[in-house]
Amino acid sequence: MTLLWQDPGQPTNPMKAQVHAFIIGVGDYPHLSGGSGHAAVANFGLQQLTTTRIAAEEIATWLIRNRSSLSLPLGTVEVLMSPSGTMSDGQGNSVSIDEASMQNIDDVFSQKWWPRCNAQKDNIALFYFAGHGLNTLSQYLLPSDFGDPQFPNLWANCIDFDGMRLGMKANAADTQLFFVDACREKPIDALAQLNPSGKQLCSSSIFDQVSASAAYFAAADGQQAYGPANGMTYFAEALLESLEGAGAINRGGQWKVDTFSLGNSVAQIMASLAHAHSQPLTCNPDVQGVPASICTAPAGLVRASIGCQTSLANSEADIQLQRFTQQVHSPPGDRRPWTGRLDAGDWAINIGFQSFAPVAVTDTLMPPVYDRVEAV
Repeated sequence: MTLLWQDPGQPTNPMKAQVHAFIIGVGDYPHLSGGSGHAAVANFGLQQLTTTRIAAEEIATWLIRNRSSLSLPLGTVEVLMSPSGTMSDGQGNSVSIDEASMQNIDDVFSQKWWPRCNAQKDNIALFYFAGHGLNTLSQYLLPSDFGDPQFPNLWANCIDFDGMRLGMKANAADTQLFFVDACREKPIDALAQLNPSGKQLCSSSIFDQVSASAAYFAAADGQQAYGPANGMTYFAEALLESLEGAGAINRGGQWKVDTFSLGNSVAQIMASLAHAHSQPLTCNPDVQGVPASICTAPAGLVRASIGCQTSLANSEADIQLQRFTQQVHSPPGDRRPWTGRLDAGDWAINIGFQSFAPVAVTDTLMPPVYDRVEAV
């Protein structure tokens, strides 16, 4: 089964404008290094993943849990996972999720997701892939059965993402969101392949256009994507934080996330995570067309970081933050710099020391990121 969520009104009113999501999380690759199946002829140094399935589950769960904040009602959420298993549909039911194989991806794309998105011009098509990726002639996304040696074509089970995104221009959904939580490396043995290819899954012509096509990549061209072992990917963390308010702009008293503000937010949060985790993290958004609304947030959310220049000052720093009735206290001995999520607005920042003069300022914190480093 692949359908995790369906709007109860969708079967009787398929023409209602909705968000239709297709979420893929691939961690188990039987034919790559460490896999349980027959080894691929060439694996390009790719191994099993522990972060991607978790990330995809978190994205799907967030969409269902926060569906009331989306700019359109949530119509359907289709999910494929590797390894396959079960997920909660958010209503207390356990749903069996099918394997993220090439055939299953093709079937869901062609028979379910594409036609649902195509039913209404005002629909939002949302595609999220977490798993291995390669970037040679195109950006390739690798399903779980990539490299199966029973196919004479090494690339038989492979998605040509660039081709798929272009092909989606023939779909009626005028707002299209693509999230590529995968590496964009160019291994030398992959570059040596004479005829790499992948399934585009759909096609379009020069006459096909959509109002908004936004792709967000977890890595720059030629770079890797990262995540903590057995945890959610850093890209998924930045994406969810952005959707919850870090990517929001205050418009008429309402905090809204659109395709452009989301790209800016994810990129800045990834830069902040890069500093915090000493990893070369980047986000490379490609946002085309007009700004399109994605969701609203109860408040603007700021990823705040406060620290000092010297180790002595950091060890002594007693950090206190206050905004109205909201208070945050990080006593000496806590990790520095202090990091946390704060509502946007004016905050009183007080830092006490034993060896230095105290700091007392009021600063306006605005999404997505606030960094303060005291010169002590």
